[in-house]
Amino acid sequence: MESMKKSGNGWKAKLQEGLTWRKELLPIKIIYFLFMGGATAFLPYLTLHMQTLGITVKEIAVIYAFLPIASLLGPPISGIIADKFGKYKIVVCFNTLMCVLFHLMLLHVPARPTNSLTLACGPDDHSLTWSSCDLCHDLRNSTDLQMVLKNCKFLCETTATEANLCSSLQGDSSCISFNITGEVTINSTVLSWREKDTCSHTWSNLTHGGQEFQNLVCPSGCPLECQVTVSDPCQHPDDPSNNPATFWIYFGLRMISTFFLASSFTMLDATTLAIIKQYKADFGKQRVLATVGTAIVPLVTGIILDSHSANVGYSDYMPAFYLGGGLIAISGLLVARLQFTVDISNKKLMQDLKELVTKVEIDIFLVMVLVLGSNWGFIESYLFVFLRELKAPNYLLGLTLTVGCVVGIPFMFIADKVVERVGRPAIFFISFVCYAVRHFGYAYLTDPWLVFPYEMLEVFTYQVMWVAAITYCPLLAPKGLLATMTGLAGATHYSLGRGVGALFGGYLISSYGLPAAFRIFAYISLAGAVAYVIVYYAYLRKRMLEKEEELKAAKKVETSEEGKAMLDVKGPCVSIISSKKNGE
Repeated sequence: MESMKKSGNGWKAKLQEGLTWRKELLPIKIIYFLFMGGATAFLPYLTLHMQTLGITVKEIAVIYAFLPIASLLGPPISGIIADKFGKYKIVVCFNTLMCVLFHLMLLHVPARPTNSLTLACGPDDHSLTWSSCDLCHDLRNSTDLQMVLKNCKFLCETTATEANLCSSLQGDSSCISFNITGEVTINSTVLSWREKDTCSHTWSNLTHGGQEFQNLVCPSGCPLECQVTVSDPCQHPDDPSNNPATFWIYFGLRMISTFFLASSFTMLDATTLAIIKQYKADFGKQRVLATVGTAIVPLVTGIILDSHSANVGYSDYMPAFYLGGGLIAISGLLVARLQFTVDISNKKLMQDLKELVTKVEIDIFLVMVLVLGSNWGFIESYLFVFLRELKAPNYLLGLTLTVGCVVGIPFMFIADKVVERVGRPAIFFISFVCYAVRHFGYAYLTDPWLVFPYEMLEVFTYQVMWVAAITYCPLLAPKGLLATMTGLAGATHYSLGRGVGALFGGYLISSYGLPAAFRIFAYISLAGAVAYVIVYYAYLRKRMLEKEEELKAAKKVETSEEGKAMLDVKGPCVSIISSKKNGE
């Protein structure tokens, strides 16, 4: 009975210790909550925001191809400056404030003009009238076009919510209905005509879903107005809709904002590592509120976006940018109040960099982080696009992040213990396998609400995995290069990995479609798992065990020196107390 009581008390003590937050570490937890919550408020919507500006899919792929350059430069440069001069706080504050400034500037990029199309349809005739004439109108005459109609609305009072495509094939009249709030793709041959400043088309040979139709029929002949995207072979260089200014302005601002965002991510981790070393704390516990922020803020953002977009009548992501920017700015200001010390490197810059890049174990680690990061980047860039194709509302998009983080919150309290018990190689292997499961799951998804079981696996693909990765850095980093090492790891995962995943994924999507792209990434994840296991047991295992023993020995020496210093301080006090007692 006594042993059972002791065991019970032991578990209670461990639980209480895990749930107790030390006062001196509370500020870094709050900073993580604000920063990660702020970043996830707008990051998932950046691709959708680009589409609202009229930036094409090919241009989005180009942007994602170059973003890794900014991401790779930012964290190492910030890490080197912070390590060289020991100015972690100044570097973090500057990066976060610049990150906010340049992301908010993305809202002021001029959108390309869009041409709305009004469909006047009835039993006798129908026409498509553009809101403004463009320079390609006459060149489209007698050409085949693919039109995607979306966000349609009736221009008269009616309770109808559907329009019909009707045909008289083989003497049998048949119609199919489509909901005007969705999207419908129609292929047709158009004939162009003008009346003063009005440009219109008549159409024939309508096809949809492989079936031919005669015309589009609206209830009671009520005109229907839709936004239209045209697969148009004509790209006139003087057409305002082809103005490259939107692309180049966005490209420049996005490169700069990504530079500072990536730097902020990794410098915050480096700062946390310095703080937990000083206070002998666990890294995972400090990121608990980061997970809470990632769970709460995106959900709130999605609800706000749905409400705001309903009020203005179109998709507007402005609230996400301002909410996220405000939270990140506050986190940057709070960093200035932190108190901690860091090791400063006495070596020259090139010597520092050479020491990092020439270590084989560091190179293998960065390649592994790159592959994991590319999986993360592909999901972050295109999952929301895929869910929107499945008609998911904005609040559901935010809820996907919430569910993944809520599951991860309990794990963050014990993440360091799990990493120590299971081992980092096993954590990395599990992460690869869970990515494969997520990709396969998304590939066969037909209902957006079924996404949540796969989002729960994020606890292994991201949260616990990143604790394992970032706590690996002190083992790998030479003395005085902790910020530089964490900068490289963060840049490789969050920046280069995201860019590679988005770029490669974009080309896969354009060639094979989203489901097939998810399946291909699943096979890449499985291959990564097998390759890492082989490399680790064939080469890394012995080296890393030696590193861990060296680190443990160094900690013992440090602890014994601290204990000796405490005895030196207490010694005179003990002597005085004893002499007083003898005098008495």
